[in-house]
This record gives sequence, C-alpha cells and structure tokens, in this order.
Amino acid sequence: MTAAEIKGWCPGARRPMPSGDGLIVRVRPHGGALPVAALHALADASRRFGNGQIDLTRRANLQIRGVSQQTLAPLWDVMSSLQLLDDSAELEAIRNIVINPLAGLDPAEIADMRPIAAELENRLASEPELQALPAKFSFALDGGGRLPLSGLAADVRLVACGPAGSNRIAIGLAAADGVTWLGTTVMADAAAKAVRLARCVLQLSPTCRAAALPRPAIAAIRAELGLETSGTIQPESASPSQRCGLITLTDELCVTGLGVPFGRLDSDTLAHLAEILSAHAIGEVRLSPWRTLYVAAGRAVAGQIIADAATLGLIVDDADPMMRIDACSGVGCCSSTALATRQHARVLADAMARTRFQGSLHVSGCAKGCARSASADVVLIGESDHYRIVRNGTVRSEPCGIVDPAHLDPGAVALFKAREKADV
Repeated sequence: MTAAEIKGWCPGARRPMPSGDGLIVRVRPHGGALPVAALHALADASRRFGNGQIDLTRRANLQIRGVSQQTLAPLWDVMSSLQLLDDSAELEAIRNIVINPLAGLDPAEIADMRPIAAELENRLASEPELQALPAKFSFALDGGGRLPLSGLAADVRLVACGPAGSNRIAIGLAAADGVTWLGTTVMADAAAKAVRLARCVLQLSPTCRAAALPRPAIAAIRAELGLETSGTIQPESASPSQRCGLITLTDELCVTGLGVPFGRLDSDTLAHLAEILSAHAIGEVRLSPWRTLYVAAGRAVAGQIIADAATLGLIVDDADPMMRIDACSGVGCCSSTALATRQHARVLADAMARTRFQGSLHVSGCAKGCARSASADVVLIGESDHYRIVRNGTVRSEPCGIVDPAHLDPGAVALFKAREKADV
C-alpha cells in the first residue's frame, strides 16, 4: 500500500484520474439532468470501456471507473455523441455548477435556477482567463423549495430570496465560518455577476479560492459588483425534510428519490433502471449532491418506480441507515488503503439499525477523507490494518480510539453509544 496522496483536483473526462482500478472519467451533466437514453448509453459504455462500476459524486456528476488508455478514446466518442464532452480539460474543470435537483418542477421553489445555470455555463466558456480557476472551484445555484442546497459547500453561491417570483438572487462567497453574503441582484444579472465574482476571486485570493480572500478584498469585491445591500441579504436556511421515496409536488405530480448506497452503481443496475424508466415513458433523471437520483412521474407510476428500484437495491426510505453513511471505495479501487471500507460500512449499517443510532457515519480508508468533507457523528479513518475513531468531527480531527475491523459488529454498541475516549 502506498502513502495517501491528496491530489488537490478532481477527475474529469479530458483529464481522467488514475486510481487503483484504472482511470476515473467524470461525466458532468448540463443543468443537473440526464436524458434516460443517455443514462442507458453510459451504462453500456461503462461495461464496454470501463469495469462496469459507476459512481455518483457529491457534485451531482457521474464517474465511470476502470477505464484504460486504450478505451478512453472510444468512451469520449460516446460522451461526445451525448453532448457530454467538453472541448478541453480546462473548460470542463470550470463547469462545476450544482443546482437544485427539482428545479422547474417544485411548486415550492422561489425560482427556477436552470436558466441562470445555462447562462453561467456559456459565460464561463467564453472567458478564457477563467480557465485558471482551480478545478475544485464551484458554484451552487439554489432556488429553494423542498430540496435546497443549504448544506453544500461552494465558492460562489447564488440563492433565490424573498417570496416566489420576487426575482431577487442573493450572492455569497465561501468563508472559513460559512458564507459571506455580499448583496442581491435581479435574476437577469445573476450569471454575469457570478462570473465577475469568480474573476475577482482569481485576482485577489492567494489560493484562487473564495475562502482564502482577505477581508479588505471582500469589501472591494462588494463595491465592484454593485449589489443591492439594503434590507436582509442572507436568505433563509433550510434542510430537506425528505430525500428518498415518494415526494408529493402537486395533486398530479410526484418525484421519486432513489438513493444509491455509497454512491456506487454497477452498469447492469443502471441499465435496468433506465429500462424501467423508459417503460414508463420517463424521459429525464435529475442528479443531486446526495448521491440520490430523482424522477418525476404521476403518483401511480411513481409508486411502481419505487417498488422496482427497491428490487435493484436502491434506497427508497430516508430511515434506511445507509442514507447516513459515507464510505470511500476502499481496497481494490484505491491504492491508499488495504481496508474493505464499504464491506465494513454495511456491517455497521446493520449495527446502526440494531442500536437505533440516528447519527451520521463516515468510513474512510485513509486520512484523505474523499467520501465526505463535512463533520460526521462517528468517523473511522483507516490506518494500516485498523481504524482510528473520531467523534463529531472529520478525518482531520483528533482521534479518541481505535477499532479492529474484525470487531466492528460486536463492538457496535460501544462505537455508537460511547462518549468517552476509549478503544473499541
């Protein structure tokens, strides 16, 4: 096993990332949605040109794993035919935009952010100097509603504020302690302001990331953008009340939330899901940062989709402990660990159900913490042949004990209920 290497960048299609099971090729949908036909084509491409394993990422993208140098070009051909391949690695890297998965569908949203997302894509592509932005620089476009993006980290945030139809967008920057809200603008100017803001960060931040901006630079940026600052700028924060299962939007329309355990699908499962959706004349799937797929349908059809998805092993109930677990790929997919993280996480999911533990769990094969950057109630960090334990923290927090993988199941009561610093 080699030492953990934090690369500081994310895989792309034009710039795939080598891993323990081959190249990882990222697929970035436009506007957070994929046609069902594209979903089926990507499942087939994963089988033909990769190892048949597909990840859903925290940035609402897909990743095809196990690609080789020989199969990369034919995979690009498929992606190009689906209009999912950017002209260059630089253009692809800055097209890092996440929007609400129910945008344009949810009657409870304040604004449909899809037009802003489309304009932002075009503006980013038309300004070559912005290609110098770091590959992890991101934009979050939150229209509110049932599935807000309030917990998603992003360098630049555009959040609809005020009553529905008020046409106001709050603009914020990532900060060390959360978000610094700069002011508001009208929807028609939001994409242009976001691009100007990104340009300012590139010029004024020592790391080219928003969170590293010095305070005087933030004041200068606020003046540069000419935003409205009177009244309350900070939009109301909310958390989704439900992410999986049947979500009612109107009397006629529902959405099904289909969670993917650990964000990993095999190509057969994805193909079967695409076939199920096609049989019900469903044309589109929405992706999300919660590794959950969303499909809009009438109530009867939505109920059948949920039943069929459950037989495929997808998560259709928020109460399922798997919804509260993040686990990296582990041994066989990553050379930084010798631990079977996802196998261990499944053992712990059963233990969470038995002990009625309602908190979050992060199982990381090494100190990189690729699967989750946010704090979790319990964190296991792989080190050689064991895990270090962190409570209410991240992989960077001080550990309070260790646990042998062989003792995960019998030690679950202590792991999920103990508060003292002790080994398990």
